[in-house]
Amino acid sequence: MLLTRGKDRALLARLAALGIEAAEVALLEQVDLPARALLSEKLKEGWDYVAVTSKEGAKRLLLAWEEAGRPFLRVAAVGEGTAGVLRAGGLPPAFLPPRATAKDLAQSFPQAQRVLFVAGDLAGRDLEEGLRARGVEVVRLPVYATRERALAPEEVALLERAEVVAFFSPSGVRAFARWTAKRPKAAAIGPSTGEEARRLGFPVVEAESPGLEGLFAALLRALGR
Repeated sequence: MLLTRGKDRALLARLAALGIEAAEVALLEQVDLPARALLSEKLKEGWDYVAVTSKEGAKRLLLAWEEAGRPFLRVAAVGEGTAGVLRAGGLPPAFLPPRATAKDLAQSFPQAQRVLFVAGDLAGRDLEEGLRARGVEVVRLPVYATRERALAPEEVALLERAEVVAFFSPSGVRAFARWTAKRPKAAAIGPSTGEEARRLGFPVVEAESPGLEGLFAALLRALGR
């Protein structure tokens, strides 16, 4: 069993508690983009909401918020993981959608006129398109980029040996596929990740609900548990 994000100790511990041998290899890494330096000043511009849809975005939002002197912000976030990062940094989200997707966030978003979207370079357009369809002005600020890591030989060997692999994003699927021709059974965290895994030839078990709990259940199904 292989996790492909490299920062999921709690998930590893849950698998180990069930007697499942698991390892993790981070296929991707995140780097700041020039817009990250602009974020602290942007936060002072009086937005109705700041939206963030990833843990990496939440980390950079917190840093910029501190740099700006902790101005009052209403934050709308996607997913309990993202919300947990914000809460730990002292900026609990004012709104979470019922389902952890950007599309659901757009559909259930509170009344707003101006929204700042703190994004990664690979973030989809569902949030922006959904809000603009409701007449909301959205400014997208891409503050980080996701890049494929160079793997060590022992990490490639783990990819080669995996019988089940957990995928957290379409970009993770593509990175795995470039390192090896093996196509083990894949547990996908959501529909877009599952679609990309199928396109590249993986047998897919897709999470029935977004987020880590849904992925954990998909992993157990992929393992025949």
